[in-house]
Amino acid sequence: MKKNLTATMALIAAATTAFGMTASADDAKTAEIVLEAENAPYTYEDDNGEPAGYEYEVLKLIDDYLDDWTFNYTVLDYETALAGTTSGKYDLDSGCKFRTPAREEAFLVSNPYNYFFMNLVVKNDSGIKSLEDMDGKSIAPIVATDGRAVALADWMEKHPDIKLDFETLAASGAMADEITSVEDGVYDAAYLSAEQANAILEETGYDDLTITDRVDGRDTDFLINKDQTELQEAVNKAIDALTEDGTLSKLTEEFFGEDNFEVAKELGLRD
Repeated sequence: MKKNLTATMALIAAATTAFGMTASADDAKTAEIVLEAENAPYTYEDDNGEPAGYEYEVLKLIDDYLDDWTFNYTVLDYETALAGTTSGKYDLDSGCKFRTPAREEAFLVSNPYNYFFMNLVVKNDSGIKSLEDMDGKSIAPIVATDGRAVALADWMEKHPDIKLDFETLAASGAMADEITSVEDGVYDAAYLSAEQANAILEETGYDDLTITDRVDGRDTDFLINKDQTELQEAVNKAIDALTEDGTLSKLTEEFFGEDNFEVAKELGLRD
């Protein structure tokens, strides 16, 4: 009788454990992540067609931190990624995005996971070293929805005495085209990060262009579908923890050769 009772209790325990495991698996949540292509070293597709870049590594760290979430990844072009996140096909868009009023209306925006520093790409003999040197000169157009366009417009508003010739594009163009337009003498400068510019210059081989020191900076954030409040809370929790323990600082040193969080403090971009 005792043996039968013991066997019965063991079966009940096993069934309860199995049920508990199933319930836990059912509770796991999946997020569809879209990364933008051709935005090295932040997000891009490697030679094997796999997602790569600093932001992909950040997302993997976030995924590891969040026990109850699993991330699936897709790499797409800028416009398709934004449209898919707006519609809800994708839950989170990763692509070196700045926080802007328009984006805060269209999406939930995460806490900062990196800082983006802008530089100018100019002719070697231009004498241009800063945005202040661009008075009466032109900057290659940027698509209106790109955070760089918003950042530059903000700078121009704060410096009304500097007359920059700058227009936005209705549709997305390749960053390489911006630099090529400077090489061809169509515009005086292109406005993007040194990392982006270096990747393009290495590919194009232009040797009569130079990259200035930093001229501006912004924090970068993930754009999350408006309905995904739970995902936003989880991602923010992970970002805050990975920032506080220095993990993201170390990752920026690995990718960019310096602690972007410390540089941001020096530039007054974070407390």
